[in-house]
Amino acid sequence: MYLHGGGGHTVTDKLPFAKHVAPAENATTINKSEVRASQSFILRSLSLRQNSDQHEMIKAITRLGLGQQLGLAAGLLCLLTSLSLVIVSAISSRHMQQQQMQEYGAALANQIARRITTTLETGDLLNVAASLQRFVETSSAERVAIFDLEGRSLGQAGDTRDKHVHEYSAPVRIDNDTAGEVVIALNVDQTRAAQRQFVLSLAGLTALLSLGIYAVARHMGQRTGKQLQAMAEHINLQNPPLLNQTSQPANEVLLLKSHIDELPMELLRTRQSGDTREEHYQQVSILFVQLDSLANYVDTLDQTSLQRYTRRLHQVVAGAAGFYGGQLQVTRQFGISVFFSGINKAGSQAFRAASCGWLVKELCQELGQQQRLSMKVSLAVASSETGMGDDNDIYPGLYIQHVLDELQTLCAKHPQGLLLHQQVCTDPGVVGKITVNTTVDNTYTQLDGFIEPYNDLLERQLRLVWKRLTTT
Repeated sequence: MYLHGGGGHTVTDKLPFAKHVAPAENATTINKSEVRASQSFILRSLSLRQNSDQHEMIKAITRLGLGQQLGLAAGLLCLLTSLSLVIVSAISSRHMQQQQMQEYGAALANQIARRITTTLETGDLLNVAASLQRFVETSSAERVAIFDLEGRSLGQAGDTRDKHVHEYSAPVRIDNDTAGEVVIALNVDQTRAAQRQFVLSLAGLTALLSLGIYAVARHMGQRTGKQLQAMAEHINLQNPPLLNQTSQPANEVLLLKSHIDELPMELLRTRQSGDTREEHYQQVSILFVQLDSLANYVDTLDQTSLQRYTRRLHQVVAGAAGFYGGQLQVTRQFGISVFFSGINKAGSQAFRAASCGWLVKELCQELGQQQRLSMKVSLAVASSETGMGDDNDIYPGLYIQHVLDELQTLCAKHPQGLLLHQQVCTDPGVVGKITVNTTVDNTYTQLDGFIEPYNDLLERQLRLVWKRLTTT
């Protein structure tokens, strides 16, 4: 059957036709791939174009003045909030109107159903039709109809063409038996018009409120923008400013930022040395002890007696300073300084310095009465905002030399006293704990003593140091 065809050709003569079919299918596949690629390219192009437009719009908004930005932001926020409230109010009002229409329609349907019950019982359909017509003329119903139990119309009146109506029904009962159903149609055009008017009124109020908020926010933004612009002109390095103002940004924040960027910040920043230490800038209270008797004994005592005398002085000052965390340094030829810094449970720096000075003064008086050599000292207390440094400094204590000079001069003028600087007397840790006597040089006050219970604590410390000195 396949050896010869109608034209005398064999099956092998038809093979070339089969070879031509495959390229056609490949071409169809290639065309579909090209279409998909084109669609994908178009979608990517549209997406990039949309992103570019959004980016340009954002840049345009950021270039607006501060007043415009605040006004637009506040106005749009007010508009969105108000529109949300309008939508909620419209939905609520619609539901209330529908509920009222439902109750009104049901009441009218029940009314006409009761009215035609007697007429329908007698079977007088003409009288039923007349009752329906009178009901349409005297009520707000546009159409009324009555149907039997099988759905056949027994009568109707009114017309609802070109009107939007809602239908309401009520059963017709004869001796507690349902004889049919009354259906009335009410026109809702007026209700919809009232609803639209209500929504439009609220929308108008929303627009007016948004415009008002926009105006107020814009005015406030312009005032703030003028202040920022004045700040920008104040730090402007080009004085007078450039005549070409078109290159400057209209936004006051961007203008201020551009002027700040033009400032030579490297020159304005404070340059601090890497060797600067916090010890140079810590608050410190200083007790200066002027050794008056030692200056007289240097030339009269032998070396052994002088060493014994100076060692006793060191024990007195070190014993008193040990209670309050003081650091001793010999800062003058016949002067010892005790420094109080940092936080200590014994009290503030000024209170510790005053307490240590009182102990040193009382101990020196007791020792002067018990031994042959006197121990007359003059003391003064002051505070400094610069620290005393440390051993790593080339010149330790450089920052407080003027304070030490002042204390030394004061002790020379007022020997054998304990003077407190006014800054020490007004220190929160000292106020209410000491009693003072007379004022010296308008800035220093003579310490008289301490009040209880601080006086009792100092007396105990005095006995402890005295016991240690007398047993060595």
